[in-house]
Amino acid sequence: MAELVTLAPETLGGLRRRFAFDRRLTKIPGVFNALSQLQREAGLLVCGPETALYRIDGDEIEVTVGVPMDEMFPGFETFDVPGSRAVLHRHRGPFAGLPDVYPALHAAAAEQGLTPTGLAREAYRIIARDDARNVCDVYLDVE
Repeated sequence: MAELVTLAPETLGGLRRRFAFDRRLTKIPGVFNALSQLQREAGLLVCGPETALYRIDGDEIEVTVGVPMDEMFPGFETFDVPGSRAVLHRHRGPFAGLPDVYPALHAAAAEQGLTPTGLAREAYRIIARDDARNVCDVYLDVE
């Protein structure tokens, strides 16, 4: 199910938000909607993959959502994302199933003697009208 991969550093343009961890499921869609609005305002038709970075800090979660960019556009914040090693699972289907992937990634890391760093990433490869066709790479950074 999960494989160990090496992620290259990258620069994302997007948004960063913090909110209560227990409100994440209702708040995260709004961050993606705000990113889509920024892309429309910048005249961008397709940028991607959209990547979400999640870091839990106590009872809060920091969410960074962005797209790879060589050139920044007005309204976008710039985020330099470090390279890392991560355990990866490619999720296919409705995004509502994404939270179920994380326990398996934690178990895969433990089986390989690896420790999660606290950073998780989701790279949305395909977002389809028929959500059964969605594809998202879920990464748990490890050391």
